[in-house]
Amino acid sequence: MKLTEKISWLMGRVQRSLFPHLNECLPAPLTEQEKRLVSILEVVQVERHVLKVVTRYRYPGRKPLDRQALARAFVAKALYRYPTTSDLHRALQSTTNLRRICGFGTAGSLPSEATFSRAFATFATGSLGNVVHDALVAEYLSHELIGHISRDSTAIVGREEPAKKAAKEPKPRRKRGRPAKGE
Repeated sequence: MKLTEKISWLMGRVQRSLFPHLNECLPAPLTEQEKRLVSILEVVQVERHVLKVVTRYRYPGRKPLDRQALARAFVAKALYRYPTTSDLHRALQSTTNLRRICGFGTAGSLPSEATFSRAFATFATGSLGNVVHDALVAEYLSHELIGHISRDSTAIVGREEPAKKAAKEPKPRRKRGRPAKGE
Protein backbone atom coordinates (compact mmCIF):
# COMPACT_ATOMS: atom_id res chain seq x y z
CA MET A 1 0.00 0.00 0.00
CA LYS A 2 1.45 3.37 -1.00
CA LEU A 3 1.82 6.29 1.39
CA THR A 4 -1.04 8.29 -0.13
CA GLU A 5 -3.34 5.27 0.12
CA LYS A 6 -2.34 4.72 3.74
CA ILE A 7 -2.95 8.34 4.65
CA SER A 8 -6.33 8.45 2.89
CA TRP A 9 -7.32 5.19 4.59
CA LEU A 10 -6.23 6.58 7.96
CA MET A 11 -8.05 9.88 7.35
CA GLY A 12 -11.23 7.97 6.45
CA ARG A 13 -10.95 5.89 9.60
CA VAL A 14 -10.46 9.01 11.73
CA GLN A 15 -13.40 10.82 10.19
CA ARG A 16 -15.79 7.90 10.61
CA SER A 17 -14.91 7.27 14.23
CA LEU A 18 -13.87 10.56 15.78
CA PHE A 19 -15.95 13.42 14.34
CA PRO A 20 -19.41 12.36 15.54
CA HIS A 21 -18.08 12.07 19.09
CA LEU A 22 -16.35 15.44 18.84
CA ASN A 23 -19.52 17.12 17.63
CA GLU A 24 -21.30 15.80 20.72
CA CYS A 25 -18.61 17.16 23.06
CA LEU A 26 -18.13 20.59 21.52
CA PRO A 27 -20.64 23.45 21.80
CA ALA A 28 -20.57 24.30 18.07
CA PRO A 29 -20.23 22.01 15.05
CA LEU A 30 -16.74 21.64 13.62
CA THR A 31 -15.74 23.68 10.61
CA GLU A 32 -13.82 22.13 7.72
CA GLN A 33 -10.56 23.68 8.94
CA GLU A 34 -11.11 22.31 12.45
CA LYS A 35 -11.85 18.84 11.02
CA ARG A 36 -8.62 19.06 9.08
CA LEU A 37 -6.74 20.05 12.25
CA VAL A 38 -8.21 17.10 14.16
CA SER A 39 -7.22 14.72 11.35
CA ILE A 40 -3.67 16.08 11.26
CA LEU A 41 -3.31 15.88 15.04
CA GLU A 42 -4.59 12.29 14.93
CA VAL A 43 -2.07 11.26 12.27
CA VAL A 44 0.91 13.23 13.54
CA GLN A 45 0.39 12.60 17.28
CA VAL A 46 2.79 15.36 18.21
CA GLU A 47 2.12 14.91 21.94
CA ARG A 48 3.99 11.56 21.91
CA HIS A 49 7.20 13.35 20.95
CA VAL A 50 7.01 16.40 23.18
CA LEU A 51 8.50 14.76 26.25
CA LYS A 52 11.59 13.75 24.28
CA VAL A 53 12.27 17.34 23.23
CA VAL A 54 11.47 19.32 26.36
CA THR A 55 14.04 19.41 29.13
CA ARG A 56 13.05 18.09 32.52
CA TYR A 57 11.65 20.28 35.28
CA ARG A 58 14.29 21.56 37.68
CA TYR A 59 13.87 23.10 41.07
CA PRO A 60 13.48 26.10 41.91
CA GLY A 61 10.84 27.85 39.88
CA ARG A 62 7.42 27.19 38.59
CA LYS A 63 6.62 23.87 36.95
CA PRO A 64 6.23 24.14 33.19
CA LEU A 65 2.67 24.08 31.92
CA ASP A 66 1.30 21.19 29.91
CA ARG A 67 3.57 21.05 26.87
CA GLN A 68 1.33 18.62 25.01
CA ALA A 69 -1.44 21.20 24.60
CA LEU A 70 1.16 23.77 23.58
CA ALA A 71 2.52 21.36 20.97
CA ARG A 72 -0.97 20.89 19.52
CA ALA A 73 -1.31 24.68 19.40
CA PHE A 74 2.06 24.76 17.61
CA VAL A 75 0.59 22.53 14.88
CA ALA A 76 -2.58 24.66 14.77
CA LYS A 77 -0.49 27.80 14.27
CA ALA A 78 1.19 26.21 11.27
CA LEU A 79 -2.08 24.90 9.81
CA TYR A 80 -4.01 28.14 10.23
CA ARG A 81 -0.94 30.11 9.00
CA TYR A 82 -0.93 32.61 11.83
CA PRO A 83 2.11 34.85 11.38
CA THR A 84 2.54 35.68 15.07
CA THR A 85 1.98 33.95 18.36
CA SER A 86 -0.33 36.77 19.48
CA ASP A 87 -2.66 35.98 16.54
CA LEU A 88 -2.81 32.35 17.67
CA HIS A 89 -3.43 33.45 21.27
CA ARG A 90 -6.32 35.69 20.19
CA ALA A 91 -7.81 32.87 18.11
CA LEU A 92 -7.57 30.45 21.03
CA GLN A 93 -9.28 32.96 23.31
CA SER A 94 -12.15 33.58 20.92
CA THR A 95 -12.76 30.10 19.43
CA THR A 96 -13.99 27.49 21.89
CA ASN A 97 -13.64 24.57 19.48
CA LEU A 98 -10.03 25.41 18.63
CA ARG A 99 -9.17 25.85 22.29
CA ARG A 100 -10.66 22.46 23.22
CA ILE A 101 -9.09 20.66 20.26
CA CYS A 102 -5.70 21.93 21.36
CA GLY A 103 -6.34 20.73 24.91
CA PHE A 104 -7.09 23.91 26.85
CA GLY A 105 -10.33 23.66 28.82
CA THR A 106 -11.38 27.25 29.34
CA ALA A 107 -10.14 30.67 28.31
CA GLY A 108 -8.87 31.14 31.87
CA SER A 109 -6.62 28.09 31.59
CA LEU A 110 -4.94 29.49 28.49
CA PRO A 111 -1.26 30.39 29.11
CA SER A 112 0.08 33.84 28.35
CA GLU A 113 1.67 34.81 25.03
CA ALA A 114 5.10 34.74 26.66
CA THR A 115 4.59 31.12 27.70
CA PHE A 116 3.57 30.25 24.16
CA SER A 117 6.67 31.98 22.78
CA ARG A 118 9.01 30.22 25.21
CA ALA A 119 7.46 26.84 24.46
CA PHE A 120 7.62 27.41 20.70
CA ALA A 121 11.27 28.44 21.03
CA THR A 122 11.94 25.22 22.97
CA PHE A 123 10.19 23.19 20.27
CA ALA A 124 12.25 24.91 17.58
CA THR A 125 15.60 24.42 19.34
CA GLY A 126 14.72 20.83 20.14
CA SER A 127 13.67 20.34 16.49
CA LEU A 128 10.27 18.91 17.34
CA GLY A 129 9.20 19.09 13.70
CA ASN A 130 12.15 16.93 12.59
CA VAL A 131 11.52 14.41 15.36
CA VAL A 132 7.85 14.05 14.38
CA HIS A 133 8.73 13.85 10.67
CA ASP A 134 11.33 11.14 11.28
CA ALA A 135 8.83 9.15 13.35
CA LEU A 136 6.19 9.39 10.60
CA VAL A 137 8.67 8.30 7.94
CA ALA A 138 9.85 5.41 10.10
CA GLU A 139 6.27 4.30 10.77
CA TYR A 140 4.79 4.58 7.30
CA LEU A 141 7.73 4.33 4.90
CA SER A 142 10.19 2.02 6.64
CA HIS A 143 9.42 -0.92 4.33
CA GLU A 144 9.34 0.97 1.04
CA LEU A 145 12.08 1.93 -1.35
CA ILE A 146 12.03 5.60 -2.18
CA GLY A 147 13.69 6.67 -5.40
CA HIS A 148 14.39 10.19 -6.46
CA ILE A 149 16.54 12.11 -8.90
CA SER A 150 18.98 14.70 -7.71
CA ARG A 151 20.17 17.30 -10.16
CA ASP A 152 23.00 19.65 -9.58
CA SER A 153 22.86 23.01 -11.32
CA THR A 154 26.25 24.37 -10.35
CA ALA A 155 28.49 25.75 -13.07
CA ILE A 156 31.22 23.50 -14.45
CA VAL A 157 34.48 25.21 -15.28
CA GLY A 158 35.59 24.34 -18.82
CA ARG A 159 39.23 24.02 -19.91
CA GLU A 160 39.00 25.62 -23.34
CA GLU A 161 39.78 29.24 -23.87
CA PRO A 162 37.50 31.54 -25.84
CA ALA A 163 38.33 32.06 -29.51
CA LYS A 164 40.47 35.08 -30.15
CA LYS A 165 38.96 37.90 -32.15
CA ALA A 166 40.28 38.55 -35.64
CA ALA A 167 42.73 41.43 -35.85
CA LYS A 168 41.18 44.57 -37.30
CA GLU A 169 42.89 46.33 -40.16
CA PRO A 170 44.16 49.67 -39.00
CA LYS A 171 42.54 52.66 -40.68
CA PRO A 172 44.88 55.02 -42.46
CA ARG A 173 45.61 58.10 -40.45
CA ARG A 174 44.24 61.38 -41.65
CA LYS A 175 45.88 64.72 -41.49
CA ARG A 176 44.98 66.90 -38.64
CA GLY A 177 42.74 69.87 -39.10
CA ARG A 178 40.17 70.84 -41.64
CA PRO A 179 40.37 69.12 -45.02
CA ALA A 180 41.39 71.32 -47.95
CA LYS A 181 39.02 72.10 -50.80
CA GLY A 182 38.58 69.15 -53.10
CA GLU A 183 39.70 66.49 -50.66
